[in-house]
Amino acid sequence: MAEFGININNREPLLVESYTVERMLDLGEAAGENGFDSVWVGDSLLDRPRLEPISLLGNLAARTDDVKLGTGCMITPLRHPVQFLQAWNSLEMISDGRMELGACMGPPTPGCKEQYEVLDLDYRKRAKMLEEQLEIFKQFWREGELNYDGDIYQFDDVDFRRGPEIRDLAPVQEEPPILVVSNPAHHDSGSDDVINRAAKRIVELGDGWMAAGLSDAPEEYARQWQSIVDYAEANGHDPDDVHTTFQVTMTIDDDTDAADEKMDEYIQTYYPQLYKGKDPAEWGPSGDANDLIEWIEEFHESGCEEFIIRFGGEDQFEQMEKFADEVLPAF
Repeated sequence: MAEFGININNREPLLVESYTVERMLDLGEAAGENGFDSVWVGDSLLDRPRLEPISLLGNLAARTDDVKLGTGCMITPLRHPVQFLQAWNSLEMISDGRMELGACMGPPTPGCKEQYEVLDLDYRKRAKMLEEQLEIFKQFWREGELNYDGDIYQFDDVDFRRGPEIRDLAPVQEEPPILVVSNPAHHDSGSDDVINRAAKRIVELGDGWMAAGLSDAPEEYARQWQSIVDYAEANGHDPDDVHTTFQVTMTIDDDTDAADEKMDEYIQTYYPQLYKGKDPAEWGPSGDANDLIEWIEEFHESGCEEFIIRFGGEDQFEQMEKFADEVLPAF
């Protein structure tokens, strides 16, 4: 059975007057009440500015009781790993063990490169930074301290204990799940090497796979999932241990033309540069409940277990409630 999360869109309050910060937080609080399994926030420093995700997740942890909370997705190399561990372990304690980390290095774009440069980080080494960070996070969660000698990071006997503490600053979950981001690519794009490296990263360093993009191509999602399965089986891992997710923008409306128009306006506002070069269908489905059910079924059959949904348009609450009433019961 498929799971469903909602991305509350922490960039939208900077773009749309009616979608206030309080409205956004209310949406996250209402998600669990409407049958969603998880609530997610995005991340970006300068490229597509938005409210900072760690701060938001702390607020959402206090407002909710049962839903999982996560980043979809966080550019972890922009943060020092020890500072990140302090923040993430704190969220684990505040939420009573409900955190999931969607981790990425950021896209190969000038805007993302600028974010690394302003922090005096080497953009060219971002893949290595991500891989070492994931190793560091896992080591700390397993051992409670860091002894690490990498190409980027080195630590000796680093922990959060200094003597008088009555408890550790440690996660509630034994190991908070990490979803490693890798987006599908068209088979004819020469991306096989990238996909194979991503499969190794997902299986060896993560607990799951988070993807976005090519929402009109479930066969490409299936192809990349198969590469993950193949790597896992060839290297002594169980592919059933890899949790699969897909983050997608969608609009729902009984009037399918209105749904299409809503999606088009949303993407044009959110991604003004990228909008011109993509087929609107690549961003995600738009239509009535039956259209969305059909789309979800295709991707579910292609290997996706959890759908993280960002509703396009100003009527976030209305779309969430309509989706909960008319789509969730099908799954």
